[in-house]
Amino acid sequence: MSQVYMLTKPDCPNCQKLKMFLKFALNNKYENDIQMVDKVANGEEFLKMVKKYNVLTLPVLIHEDDVLINVGPSQTTQFLEKYIGKK
Repeated sequence: MSQVYMLTKPDCPNCQKLKMFLKFALNNKYENDIQMVDKVANGEEFLKMVKKYNVLTLPVLIHEDDVLINVGPSQTTQFLEKYIGKK
């Protein structure tokens, strides 16, 4: 099992939608497997990851060098199943 990161920020409606999807639709089953990197709470780490992965929009999910920009429900589920393995 590998670490998945989610880049997020407080005033981001799409970030909130993804968090709600993870919490309610997926019943928080990935809660311990996704490390949230918040722009405000983790500013330095957030900026490093934004530069490293050339992130232009939020939210994104990152595993090693794979960056998921289109975080729709099916894409998010496939990404998490691929890298975390829970179904």
